[in-house]
Amino acid sequence: MVPVNDLDMQGSETLTEADTGQQTVQYSGRKAYRAKSEQRRVQILEATLRIAAKEGIRGIKHRSVAKEAGVPLASTTYYFKDINELISDAFTLFAEKAQENLDQFYGMVNMVLDGTPPETLKRGGEGRPQLARRLAAIVTAYLGEQITHRKDEVLAEQVFLMEALRDPDLAQLARQHRTAWVSGLEYLLQRLDSQSPRRDAALLVSVVLGLGYDGLLYEGEYQAQYLSETVERMLGLVLELPVNEHGVE
Repeated sequence: MVPVNDLDMQGSETLTEADTGQQTVQYSGRKAYRAKSEQRRVQILEATLRIAAKEGIRGIKHRSVAKEAGVPLASTTYYFKDINELISDAFTLFAEKAQENLDQFYGMVNMVLDGTPPETLKRGGEGRPQLARRLAAIVTAYLGEQITHRKDEVLAEQVFLMEALRDPDLAQLARQHRTAWVSGLEYLLQRLDSQSPRRDAALLVSVVLGLGYDGLLYEGEYQAQYLSETVERMLGLVLELPVNEHGVE
């Protein structure tokens, strides 16, 4: 098993910096310079993501993607030289959309921290348990939305990440996706005076991925209270607060 901190840094040289300072992944397939062509390209990639969620990677074929997208078969081979490039760019599109979603979430958390007294942001500061509970409520709402209303997106992510264990090209993209995810969370934890913001960010990402998997596996038994208590307990541990099985004490 690769150490978490090493895993986060691998492949980082292929990342580019967005205007926000966060890292993003880039497409590898044929570039589309006209708006209509780009729309067709995205249409194909979105169809690929739907098939990944429904049938897994093995269900992604040029013919099945063209049918799902409602485009001529020749379109898939025009924009993507082979099925591997189609799969890679579909994962890239997923990561791009996921990052936009995360940026909104991080922005919400930053607004809460902006309105928090400076002493509360410091380890051991007054009001820290209350802040942890407030942040836990925000995180729980975000994760609950993903599990209950964005199931296909969570499933597609799990499919790609599992396939990345067998495919070196997808593994590179998975590392980039993870690094982009961790970097925004690391900044938040720096603001919260974490002693090890990078390691803590990687730890929280691993926990969230596990919660997403559990949400899919136990779909019929999903319990909001369990998710809430798990998130609060995890945040309490990261923020070095006393916790019990139900969360922050």
